[in-house]
Amino acid sequence: MPSKRHLLRSSMVVGFFSFLGALTGILVETSIAAHLGLSRNSDTYYVALTIPYIITNLISATGQFSLVPFFASFDSQQAAGDLWHGFSYAINTIALGLFSVAVVGLAAAPILVRVIAPGFTAAQFAASAQLARWLMFIIVPAGIGEVFRSFLFSQHRFALSSAAGFFRNVCVIVFIVFGFRRYHDYSIVMGYFAGYFFQVAVLGGQVLWSFPVRYVLTLRGAGQSFRRLRGAGASQILAALAWQALALIERVIGSFLPPGTITALNYGLKIMSTIAELLAGSIGTSSLPGLSRAVANGFREGAQKIMEETLELSLVLVTPIMVCCLVLPRPIMQLVFERGSFSAQATSRMGEIFFLYCLSLLGYSFTRLLNYFLFARHEMSIFLRLSLLYYGLTAALDLTYVGIFRLGPKGIPLALLTSVSVTSAVIYSRDVAGVRGVFDRQFKILAGKCTVAAVLAAAAMWSLKTWIPAPNYGVSLFYFLCFVCGVGCAVFAAVLAAWRAIPAAELIEIWQKPES
Repeated sequence: MPSKRHLLRSSMVVGFFSFLGALTGILVETSIAAHLGLSRNSDTYYVALTIPYIITNLISATGQFSLVPFFASFDSQQAAGDLWHGFSYAINTIALGLFSVAVVGLAAAPILVRVIAPGFTAAQFAASAQLARWLMFIIVPAGIGEVFRSFLFSQHRFALSSAAGFFRNVCVIVFIVFGFRRYHDYSIVMGYFAGYFFQVAVLGGQVLWSFPVRYVLTLRGAGQSFRRLRGAGASQILAALAWQALALIERVIGSFLPPGTITALNYGLKIMSTIAELLAGSIGTSSLPGLSRAVANGFREGAQKIMEETLELSLVLVTPIMVCCLVLPRPIMQLVFERGSFSAQATSRMGEIFFLYCLSLLGYSFTRLLNYFLFARHEMSIFLRLSLLYYGLTAALDLTYVGIFRLGPKGIPLALLTSVSVTSAVIYSRDVAGVRGVFDRQFKILAGKCTVAAVLAAAAMWSLKTWIPAPNYGVSLFYFLCFVCGVGCAVFAAVLAAWRAIPAAELIEIWQKPES
């Protein structure tokens, strides 16, 4: 079982390289926004990207849930030959399956665009369908890269595997900056192709360099590990269909709302989910190999201890960042997006949408971490039922808030907040993955201290925001955000330290103590 020191340091490695990926991912959106703004053109592009984005995001977000436990089960059973058979099986089945999906998507692109955005004009429809045909094929290198990434995670190789998104995003940015004037929207498509192939080359190179890979051309696998992988894969496919249905419903609703709504909702959700992945996801990624091995070896107390430490670290990290996003939504959006075709009015709209999405940040992070626990415990049926509840409830609330209550674009993030809250309540009441044992008296006391610290941090930041007006743009705005958010985080940490919720001496000991 990994120690707290190992979990903390691995999380910092994953978090650092994930931060590079998240930062460049935001720069990708900034580059696109600078050329397309919030307009019909931006909606046309993001509708074309809908299905490929859903699939690639699902691959990167959930592939490790099934593949890391799969590879870790071979490692724990000391079956090196079976490990490479399983590695080859994963590569072959995922590549073949995704290529088949891409071919179907190529043929069905016009139908998909028409379903996603029935409110589009004829010109928007034609342009979006053509872009979608090309974008469908980025899912193939994305899937192969995820196999390499998950294998490296299972072997506790966190650095390059966590930086995979950084490699991809840099390529996209380069193609947009230097190619948009000549190739327009297709410069983005070329950037994604180059980025995913570069990602495969880097991760595949590390696997070949570091391990005695024995690849075989096979699509067959027998044994408990393969059965669990197929069960996990089937659960993820069904969950992906539910996720896709939700995305389609929200795009359909957005196509009837004011121009730019689809883009604004896309940006708001993407940034919020990126923050959750950067903080909670980094800790979950670091804990998954050890948690999978503890479950495979029947070490229940060890698995429970890892879950407890994972949730505690996530709570302490996510809470102050959530406060920063809720207190300063407009300046953050102004720094990220307001340039080129992205106007001040668009920034105001984005700030409101971002604020509403960030209300879900803690709950979203918790449900995200729960996926790590469920797949490490091989509880795929529970994962599927929760996914169907979450996506179905969100879709129903989207239609209710926008169609019946007439809340407009606000209804979409508010529906997410409601569905995340209800799903979290169900998880606790049903004791899913044994979370009640984790939410013991000690954890509840920590949560209460974090709440008080968050309120005091928010008050300090609000006072500074009122006293020091935010600059309009540029480096001054960046310094302003760093100062105000830094003060808020410092107040949060100081309150917890004064309460001995995060004693500095213990953190220093965790960092300095040699690994046993």
